Amino acid sequence: MADADLVLEGGGVKGSGLVGAVTALAGHTDPYSFHRVAGTSAGAIVAGLLASGMTVARVKDVMDGLDFAKFEDESGFMAHLPGLGQSAGLLFHEGLFAGGFLHDWISETLAGEGVYTWADLKEEDPGSALPPGQRYKLVVIVSDVSRGLMLRLPWDYEQLLGVDPDTASVADAIRASASIPFFFRPWKMPINAAVTGHDHIVCADGGLLSNFPMAIFDRHDGQPSRWPTLGVKLSGQTSIRTADWAPDNSNVQLAKSLLGTMMGAHDRSYVNDPQAVSRTIFVDTTNYRATDFHLTQEDKEIMFSKGQASGQKFLTTWDWDAWKAGDYGN
Repeated sequence: MADADLVLEGGGVKGSGLVGAVTALAGHTDPYSFHRVAGTSAGAIVAGLLASGMTVARVKDVMDGLDFAKFEDESGFMAHLPGLGQSAGLLFHEGLFAGGFLHDWISETLAGEGVYTWADLKEEDPGSALPPGQRYKLVVIVSDVSRGLMLRLPWDYEQLLGVDPDTASVADAIRASASIPFFFRPWKMPINAAVTGHDHIVCADGGLLSNFPMAIFDRHDGQPSRWPTLGVKLSGQTSIRTADWAPDNSNVQLAKSLLGTMMGAHDRSYVNDPQAVSRTIFVDTTNYRATDFHLTQEDKEIMFSKGQASGQKFLTTWDWDAWKAGDYGN
């Protein structure tokens, strides 16, 4: 059994691609076991399932059984009027959809594995370079748009929110991380007013600030790493967007391009860094949109197969010892 930490990129409804890559790692001749998992948005959802103790096969079953169309939940007095519910949600609540089903599904799925608060995901690891307050099996990236901060939850609860992470909801953090701008309403997270001066913050998709936090588990104490951190990215290995280029000739297109730029710029250095590239599985899901909530089962299987094939290809050249020696290949 090989050890690793794992980082999963966000990608809306494209989580099946992540599951496929992780399936390849877990099914390797020397199967990988994951100590810590980090993720953003869809990556946070899959990471949460893995950190809860689910087997990779069980995670696939859960994702296969998820009807993404139910994410398009509307609320309010105009919800029953075709088209008006979404318009009202965007106008009055900053999001087309309420995100209630998303939160309930995450909460109930994690509860089935005995996970409620971050106390349920503590990891005793005396050999870790992380301080005791950061020793958890899961890290979720959230954008605090109230204050312009990137939150690494549960790591930043105490210092930035004044909250004991062991009392905070894991489902709340994942729902906040998956708040795709304009599609889901931002998540209001309660915080300690005595520490921060406010009783809540407004949170949005973690991908606004870091969609692929590849370096989050890297050691900085001068000691050698005990095992690798592997990443899964939901795009081809390229640093310049070309296939979906558009001239931004409308407000809607410009808004989409602005979001796409924000969600990729922070992590661009990782894609251009041979050290990061050499430990990343690239799954090309460019034929699918992150907000296509009407994926068919065939679509999910195609993305899963792409992820699995990409993971298997990665494993044919991946060499932990060579990576530690600085031989990153071509």
